[in-house]
Amino acid sequence: MSRLTLIILTICFFFSLPEYLLAKNLGSWLEKAQALEKDGFWDEAAEAYKKFTKTNSNPKLVIYARLRLGIAYLKLGQFQRSIDTSKLIVKFHPENFDAYFHLANSLSAIGRFSRAAEAYKKTTALKPEEGLGYVGHGLSLFGNRNSQKAIKELLKANKLFKKKRNISWYRDTRVMITQIKHFEKFPPHFSDLWLNNTLKLVRDTYEKAVFNSKHYLQRPLPKKKFSP
Repeated sequence: MSRLTLIILTICFFFSLPEYLLAKNLGSWLEKAQALEKDGFWDEAAEAYKKFTKTNSNPKLVIYARLRLGIAYLKLGQFQRSIDTSKLIVKFHPENFDAYFHLANSLSAIGRFSRAAEAYKKTTALKPEEGLGYVGHGLSLFGNRNSQKAIKELLKANKLFKKKRNISWYRDTRVMITQIKHFEKFPPHFSDLWLNNTLKLVRDTYEKAVFNSKHYLQRPLPKKKFSP
């Protein structure tokens, strides 16, 4: 049997599967990726997410898988792949808050502060009530050597955290403002380690507390039948 014949038979078998079996097979890639990610096997998780994005047609699930794929690349230090993945989501879903936040996180991780600031600013336009976007924007502005604008953005974040009674981040933003004022007395490179660590805190907080996986994974409510 030739290789071409084998491929054709495989494709025919795949499309002849009952719908429920096909859905189960596609869903298993997502479950496998999530399990691998949970155990810290980022390489394997990335491959599983990639396979899922190529085989599923549910827009929300594909966006979710691509976002998680981008995070996996970020964890692996494959920064350009992470950036390219989030850019792809932005291209087809320009109003997606998470796509811009992830793009900003990826750009800031490699010190592209000017472009990171633009992406973080977009998150504040899409969700002005989310203080973490202002934090990322402010820190990126500081990384781009604009202390005064950085402080203004952090003050916005500080007010939002106070309003939401998020005491931890309210205190953190106050400390950040004090630190930025303190660093003005020293050469720019003195703040590099502090800035990298603080931006990592933003990335970790986004992944753990801001990113809402339920928005992508929850099933839509069944339509109510009209009864006269």
